[in-house]
Amino acid sequence: MIKNLKIYQTIILVLLVSLLTACSSGNGEKEGSDSKSVTLNAVSFLPKDHPLTATLYDWIDSVEDATDGRVKVNWRGGADVIPIGEQFEAMNSGVMDINFTYIGQYQSLAPETLSIALSQLTPSEERENGFYDLMVDQHEKMNVMYLGRWLTGSPRLWLNEPIDSVDDLKKLPIRSAPNYTRFFEKLGIASAMIDPSEVYTSLQTGVVKGFVYGGFNGPRKDGWTDSSKYILDHPFWTQNCTILMNNDRWNEISTEDRDAIIAATADYEKEMVDYYTELDKEEIVELEKIGVELFKLPKAEEEKFLNLAYDTEWEYLEKEVPELVEELRALTMKEK
Repeated sequence: MIKNLKIYQTIILVLLVSLLTACSSGNGEKEGSDSKSVTLNAVSFLPKDHPLTATLYDWIDSVEDATDGRVKVNWRGGADVIPIGEQFEAMNSGVMDINFTYIGQYQSLAPETLSIALSQLTPSEERENGFYDLMVDQHEKMNVMYLGRWLTGSPRLWLNEPIDSVDDLKKLPIRSAPNYTRFFEKLGIASAMIDPSEVYTSLQTGVVKGFVYGGFNGPRKDGWTDSSKYILDHPFWTQNCTILMNNDRWNEISTEDRDAIIAATADYEKEMVDYYTELDKEEIVELEKIGVELFKLPKAEEEKFLNLAYDTEWEYLEKEVPELVEELRALTMKEK
């Protein structure tokens, strides 16, 4: 009887060890490492099938590869999952883990993030000179981890008719967005905040005489170039789309995997810039085929336009974060 009891105890002990081993394997621990598996939920302000979000799939794959599959990203969708205006708060509060967003959604909480749009450097250069680290620090104050950029390119004005001077923009109704308000007011533009789904009709009916758009890809596919066939080819600012993560969630990831994600994001940014630069070149060819024309203002007018674009925003930052402006300017300007 006692012998049988010992046999049963041994069998039970073996089963318990096997069960614990299985559980340990199931949570994704790497042998000799404290890294554990985690799935992060993400939301974006653009739809998953939008041409401008194409490289986000590459970032997601690179994160999984860099962490040997321990960190996975479940991209849930865009505004169909959470309205755009609520996405940052959803990430910030932990409802979502990651937000593929743009600074306009949270700039009021940290005005210094406007410098991301004013940067004249590539994401790689920003990492090398310390600007990236500064942005990490400033985002951390909002309980957010700033991982990097996911889009490149610069905004341009697309118009129904060409112009000869900056003054020609006065009172011109242009489909805009909140982050252009200060600059457009200086230009005298009559900004119109119109939902993307209504832009085509607004252009066709003359409610607006053009629009502002970051990069080249999108307007042709959406039919906006049926009306606006002239692009003022003076790019200003830069795309300010950021990859953000809830900082508490970020800190739950092992140091090993956090380092791997940062390195993978830096590599991704280089490929992302190359991808969209080439995509813009291809799109310009397609735009020219349908009669869309890129044009420039006389040199003096170009300088006036660009000076207004940058000076207006730096003046704003001098009022909002005077203690940071000098450092931000130094870190975002191209060396001459």
